[in-house]
Amino acid sequence: MIFQHHWRNALAIASASLLVTLLTACASPGPPRPPSLKLPATVTDLTAERVGDTVRLHWNTPSRTTDGLDLKGQLTAELCREIHPTQPHPACTSFTRLPVKPGPSQTSDPLPAELATGPAALVAYRIQIFNSDNRSAGGSHPVFAAAGAAPAPVTQLRGAANRNGAIIEWQPQPASGDLVELDRILLPSFSQTTKPAAPTAAKNPLPMPTNLPTEVRLQTPKDAPDPGGTLDRTAQKAETYTYQAQRVRAVTLDGHALELRSATSPTITVHIADTFPPLAPTGLDAVPGDKPATVDLSWEPVADSDLAGYNVYRRTANSTWQKLTPTPINNPAYTDTTTTAGQHYIYRITALDTTGNESQPSNEAEEIARSNP
Repeated sequence: MIFQHHWRNALAIASASLLVTLLTACASPGPPRPPSLKLPATVTDLTAERVGDTVRLHWNTPSRTTDGLDLKGQLTAELCREIHPTQPHPACTSFTRLPVKPGPSQTSDPLPAELATGPAALVAYRIQIFNSDNRSAGGSHPVFAAAGAAPAPVTQLRGAANRNGAIIEWQPQPASGDLVELDRILLPSFSQTTKPAAPTAAKNPLPMPTNLPTEVRLQTPKDAPDPGGTLDRTAQKAETYTYQAQRVRAVTLDGHALELRSATSPTITVHIADTFPPLAPTGLDAVPGDKPATVDLSWEPVADSDLAGYNVYRRTANSTWQKLTPTPINNPAYTDTTTTAGQHYIYRITALDTTGNESQPSNEAEEIARSNP
């Protein structure tokens, strides 16, 4: 009986294994997948910018195929230009083929004379990427740029330091209606090793900004004629900047808002040397102090970004000016405790910046030190 029981279990296991084998053999593997053609994915971020007589084109060359595999081998970008992109089935004429690698890529289209003169007109660009077998998944969607005459370049660009920043000037063209853009780059500062030691003072109540951007784009007002200059109030003292300028004309062509930019001007360099003293303090007032033989002074604070403090000066009718503050004081108030009761005193204040530049003196204020205030 025990033998028959084991024999029946073995037979059942063998039958189940045979059934699984038969079912596995009969399962359908599905349709075979075709081999990958290794077609580069289509570019989706092509951009076009008109600068002078050239259109600058930027894009990211794909790193994968249309079926998600890593691209291998040589890649080639072909770019074409459509002259009349709004017409049915416009012809896209190839103007360049160049080897590319996955990642940020760029090229330019030097416009022929007929596209770089005359009134503004719409052109379009497309790009397609070919693999090493010269196969492509097709062209990108079009991006648009403006053909026609570009604005005249900015000439005679020059700059100088100003106590409020940098004055940038150029030869104006008020009749053009174009605005002017300035591209500013902050250069590595050499002033940190050459800047003189700042005078001893309390913490600056108007601290200098930190983490300033190294590249900034500035614009003249859009609703004003070319002014021939501007004041860059964001330029910081003791820093060095380069500036380049372009004229920019906004156009709308077939519903597309575009820009025509002039060629960039030569680069100028402006060092904002900190040789400009703060503004003179105002509103100085002198009154008897709360304690005997003292005089209280107060004045309007000076709003200067690198203010280090104030110096207090005093004289009598028969003496010269004497500085009462060995180091600059930070608050716009001071109590003179070195007076003699009954003596008539005259006071004035100056402001000092962190480089040691001292302002013109404030207005004068007079008071008599009283023994019983």
